[in-house]
Amino acid sequence: MEALLDKMVWKLATRRSRRRVPAHGGEEVDLRRSFRAALRHGGEFVELARRTRPIERTRLVVLCDVSGSMDSYSRFLIRFLLSVRRFTDSVEIFVFNTTLTHLTPLLKADTIDRLLDEIAEAVPGWSGGTMIGGCLDAFLTGYGSSLLKPESVVVILSDGLDRGETGLLVHAMQGIREKVRKILWLNPLLGDPDYAPLCQGMQAALPFVDHFGAAHNLESLEALIVELAV
Repeated sequence: MEALLDKMVWKLATRRSRRRVPAHGGEEVDLRRSFRAALRHGGEFVELARRTRPIERTRLVVLCDVSGSMDSYSRFLIRFLLSVRRFTDSVEIFVFNTTLTHLTPLLKADTIDRLLDEIAEAVPGWSGGTMIGGCLDAFLTGYGSSLLKPESVVVILSDGLDRGETGLLVHAMQGIREKVRKILWLNPLLGDPDYAPLCQGMQAALPFVDHFGAAHNLESLEALIVELAV
């Protein structure tokens, strides 16, 4: 896990923006600025202007499903997310079932095992039902303006089994997608070769998802590192 987190944090810290900005000694020649400078010197190219793609700090926002159907995976996934948080402060963590809980302010215990116990006590309805649409809509309404930016990547960890209203899930996913760089949906059930995302929740969410991947073990989570670099 530590080796995986090392690579993830490096990707978070070194991703190049698609924008190009003027830079002395940059790797690309800026032809337009070079020609403008030449005109000021009678058409002579005294020095070529250069530009580069600056480092763009990726902000991760992670929402993890802790409903009953995710019980086999949620403690593993939260353990992973808590470890990510210890490596970098550029991640905000939420958990949800029938309600949404902002986990980041609760991360004060000195060991991950103790944190897991405290989180399970603090989150209402742990391992109970789930209303994905309602929780994502609450996230969009309550945190969208402060956490969802063009450089943000939203990661949703869920099996997509939703007892709530599908229309609300579509509305929330569309609202989130309009604000961020990309949405990654990691589903532990995708580790089963016979699994197909046929439930209504997944069908409603997938049109707004940029990457749909598995999340049942550490090897499957390596795909998250690849997506952070794109």
